[in-house]
Amino acid sequence: MKQGTISVLFGCHSPVHSVIVIVAWRKLYGKLPNYWETSCILLHDIGHWGTNYLDNIEEKKQHGVLGSRVAGKLFGQKGYDLCAGHNPYIGIPRSKLYEPDKYSWCIAPLSWIWLTTFFEPKLIWKGCTRWQSAVNFRQSMRKNQETGFKELAHDIYLKRCKEEQVGDKK
Repeated sequence: MKQGTISVLFGCHSPVHSVIVIVAWRKLYGKLPNYWETSCILLHDIGHWGTNYLDNIEEKKQHGVLGSRVAGKLFGQKGYDLCAGHNPYIGIPRSKLYEPDKYSWCIAPLSWIWLTTFFEPKLIWKGCTRWQSAVNFRQSMRKNQETGFKELAHDIYLKRCKEEQVGDKK
């Protein structure tokens, strides 16, 4: 099974992530998303299905397309825009979903982030335990929050991988 499929079913892009995004939405906007916004939240990462998103940056960049298309068919342009705007690689302005999606990693329970490393072992930081990897990731996302989420979680992951490779060459 490909990385993205595992991620959507059990890992960091699973329905648990969507529930945490809904909680983040409530914290940021002071109310729960309405029915069509909730549907878009549930759809926003389904494009990881069938991809090797951790190894293939082009697949990662396109992950928002499928959910956006489905949301567009269900809810028209507003659905498309909400889903597509969570992923800056698609090239449309950030939507109301962008910040809750990123903020969700700042409030996600460490136990859940830790659990995702069993399904997605590439999320384990070199030389760290699963638990420390979860702590490190959430700390990285909280630091990223201070800059207005200028970096995407996947870009933080790629930077970390590059740093680990440089460390291996020393």
